[in-house]
Amino acid sequence: MPAKQIVQFVSKNTDKSLYIKTFGCQMNVYDSERMSELLGKIGFIRHPTPDSVDMIILNTCHIREKASEKLFSELGRLRLMKEQRERAGGRLVLAVAGCVAQGVGKEIASRVPEVDIVVGPQNYHQLPILVQQALEGDGLSLVHAEFPAESKFDFLPDERNHEGVSAFLSIQEGCDKFCTFCVVPYTRGAEYSRPVSEIIFEAQSLVECGVREITLLGQNVNAYHGLKADQTVASLSVLIEELGAIDGLSRIRYTTSHPKDVDDGLVSAHKRLPFLMPHLHLPVQSG
Repeated sequence: MPAKQIVQFVSKNTDKSLYIKTFGCQMNVYDSERMSELLGKIGFIRHPTPDSVDMIILNTCHIREKASEKLFSELGRLRLMKEQRERAGGRLVLAVAGCVAQGVGKEIASRVPEVDIVVGPQNYHQLPILVQQALEGDGLSLVHAEFPAESKFDFLPDERNHEGVSAFLSIQEGCDKFCTFCVVPYTRGAEYSRPVSEIIFEAQSLVECGVREITLLGQNVNAYHGLKADQTVASLSVLIEELGAIDGLSRIRYTTSHPKDVDDGLVSAHKRLPFLMPHLHLPVQSG
């Protein structure tokens, strides 16, 4: 069900407040913004603190050591907050999102049954329905942490609402490298590149909001190979050149890149394109 249909299907919750705590990488920051925009379509307003809000989302990261333990410690505190709220006759919806949710979703639901929603990165477009089910449900945790065949980007709102002159824009997700130390292929799935037209549209939307610098995101961003309108494949350097033609966009960065996928086109882009910032982020421990 596309995003517009999901939003229309779910009744609008007026005057509902939302707090999102984001752990980890820039991709999670981006995902938190998109979740906020999606839930905003059904009446949730994002707040800077968790005090007295109607819903809390923990957007988790699985890269760091002991990520699960840190999550369960945080959930212990929030469980008490939820119990206090319910004793006072109120309601607090608790959700766990991100890579820890993807990796140990069933364990989260089992150990902390007070969690209403467990949702992996590829299922964020389902949040409006999951929230509605949580509000109307029987108190059981709703776990959505599979890898659906469709792209979540096909289901998120088209327009971006953003404040500030810098913004993140996700162009690629997942990784096929399977480095010995890294959990990303298991939590974000196989490499997927968004079509060029989708990225251009989102970038234009950001520029219209006043953004002047965009950081392109991907777990392996320079493995980008998105389709153009003529069904040919664009590399990262080709995409950057097309984005540079957007009036008002002054600077472009990208992260995180992999040494294997630094090609001649990308090296040439750094030499030729003044709007491409002279910055290269490489995981020196790759392999």
